[in-house]
Amino acid sequence: MKKILVVAILLSSTMLMAENVSNDEMKKTMQNMEVSMAFIQKGFLYNHRGRIKKGITSLRRELKKIDSFVIVNDKSVKFNAHEYAITETKALDAMASRILDDFDAGNKETVMIDFQQMLNRCVTCHALVRRW
Repeated sequence: MKKILVVAILLSSTMLMAENVSNDEMKKTMQNMEVSMAFIQKGFLYNHRGRIKKGITSLRRELKKIDSFVIVNDKSVKFNAHEYAITETKALDAMASRILDDFDAGNKETVMIDFQQMLNRCVTCHALVRRW
């Protein structure tokens, strides 16, 4: 009986530690995406293609990590939060790749509209998936 109790305690603490690592990785990914978006914006402010490209490259790398996130759905709502997050990351990835092309073509208005839509998608995803 004591062995079963010890095994149960060890398994529980291992699962909790794994969940914390997952949460830490999610936080780090979100922080990296925030920094990437800020880098893109700073590139616009200084008309600096290199900063924009660096921000976009970093953002696209971080977006690929979202698929591995553990996103728990609210049981009372028929909404697949994980599926929604994946759909949004694909849309953000497409917008990010368009931004650099449009910047190089001199379509500054289109670039700013895409960037604003990216920010809107970020906030909407946080509101729906993270419920804040």
